[in-house]
Amino acid sequence: MKSELNTVQNRILAIILSFAGAIGVQGIMAFPSGENIRYANSMMSVFVFVAGSYMLCKLVPVFVKQGKRECIWAVVFSFCLSGALHYGARLEAVDSIRIADMDMWIHILALTLFLAPVIAYLWDTLPGFLMSVLSTKSENRDDKKFAFYRIWILIFVLWIPTFLALYPGAFVYDAREEYVEVISRAFTTHHPLVHVLALGGTIHAAEYVGLDANVGIAVYVVIQMLILSAILAYAVRKLYLYGMNHKYCFAMTLVFGLFPIFPMYAVCTAKDTLFTGFFLLVIICLIDFVKIRKINNGLFVAGSVCMMLLRNNGIYAYLVSIPLIVMLLWKKRDKRLMRLVVLMVLSIVLAFGGNTVLKLATGASDNEHQEMLTVPIQQLARVYTYSKETFSQDELNTLYEIIPQENLETYSLRVSDIVKSGFDNMAYEKNPAKYRKLWADIGMRKPIIYFTAWLGTSYGYWYPDALNNVYKGNQMYTFQYDKSSYFGFETEPPGHRDSKFGLLERFYEHLSLDLYQQRIPVVSMLFAPGFVFWVYALVLFGNMMRGRMWKEYDGYVMSVPLIPVGMLWLTVLLGPTTLVRYVLILWMIIPLLPILLMNESRNTDV
Repeated sequence: MKSELNTVQNRILAIILSFAGAIGVQGIMAFPSGENIRYANSMMSVFVFVAGSYMLCKLVPVFVKQGKRECIWAVVFSFCLSGALHYGARLEAVDSIRIADMDMWIHILALTLFLAPVIAYLWDTLPGFLMSVLSTKSENRDDKKFAFYRIWILIFVLWIPTFLALYPGAFVYDAREEYVEVISRAFTTHHPLVHVLALGGTIHAAEYVGLDANVGIAVYVVIQMLILSAILAYAVRKLYLYGMNHKYCFAMTLVFGLFPIFPMYAVCTAKDTLFTGFFLLVIICLIDFVKIRKINNGLFVAGSVCMMLLRNNGIYAYLVSIPLIVMLLWKKRDKRLMRLVVLMVLSIVLAFGGNTVLKLATGASDNEHQEMLTVPIQQLARVYTYSKETFSQDELNTLYEIIPQENLETYSLRVSDIVKSGFDNMAYEKNPAKYRKLWADIGMRKPIIYFTAWLGTSYGYWYPDALNNVYKGNQMYTFQYDKSSYFGFETEPPGHRDSKFGLLERFYEHLSLDLYQQRIPVVSMLFAPGFVFWVYALVLFGNMMRGRMWKEYDGYVMSVPLIPVGMLWLTVLLGPTTLVRYVLILWMIIPLLPILLMNESRNTDV
């Protein structure tokens, strides 16, 4: 009788939560009506209610039997996800938010109630499901079938059509500026010097011996393809050695070789490509450390130093990761933990030392602040645009000292590049305290506008349905951004596009500049930074939720390789805009996530 009563109660609860889900989905499907959001009662809410009722009748009994810790973590994760969906939808629709909008908060809480049992169920069943589907119990690893060099060659060969289609490569995203630094010998620290010298030096060397700039770009791209494909092959090799079955390893090899994002960035000269590759190498070494308590010292230090030399935010993410990793591993403290800390500190010293040497050798100037001040610049520009009366005349004069009026009038919610391009570094350096005070004073008066300005350049990293078109209207060398700015497609001077595979070139052109893949349900999520972030977050939150509850599985320890990724993601939230290249690492680590959910250790010496 008691069992029947519990069943009835669970069904009633499932129906209530499903209705809450319908309310929550109604908020996500909002559309603009003036400055407010108007909600539509559509048939979708009926489908959510019916499907949700059926699903939750099975999930609610599992949820209510779980402990307090699991339930709290599931609610927290669901609340964050629900908030991201609702705030992102509002920013996408009307370019603004309203913190005091109680209607929106009701929708956020309603969707949280619906999602919590689903998330808890995923955390409860996902490890076992992945173990049964993806792993093999065979201890005999056939080295010949998944030998490193075979995987390497296959990935590289699969990238060749893209290289030919975009020949000599996608020479974009500050590449021309880096080239000009080399030929003019006027170096700055605005771009990583190691990348400036490698990219610009290769092109200039080709020109110096009488070859076309295209040859230099192509040589650089081929070397980059070899390095990145080797790192990805190493990742697949590790998957194989950790017990992933043949089908999964082969499928991931094909994903690395064929899924457009990987070959597209393999032939892109932006510093983010190599940065992400070396970052992935660091994560693989950390996975070795947590799985078998061993680490390849040389690979780890080399990967760490290279990633930090290639992006400044890599340094910040790495620095903050050290104390967090120590906290997670503290109860497991031994000589191995001390060795890891020593290796990380050594890597930082070498990276700083390398940057210092390069700076001295090139005489690079180091007087630019606008990259670090992207968010404050954007915040002041938004207040200027929407609430200019907030500034007194003296404050306006102070603002004009560092940001010209013509730049302030170009404010855009989703990108700060044009506004900050006019930032006067020399004026700022004369009295930085004066301008910090201006920023603080205006922020105290308009905190919501400040908050909106920050979210505007970052919401694409956490809102899965964000349309990636931050550069709309910008004129490039061979095209003007219009429908989409997913990828910088062209080859800028001194190079020029000389495609050997026109049909595939047009495919990447549509992928980059049209809505194309962003129009296709489900498929669009595979290309969305906001979606792949939540896949990553699902694993990280799940491991942190488990903590040390399972004797045979320490969730804190298995979270260690994910910490640097999370820290990097936090740094891009302070960046100038949302671009795939800044979070490319999220796509690269997804194939590795299953081994951080499964308790299976193997000898991975290669």
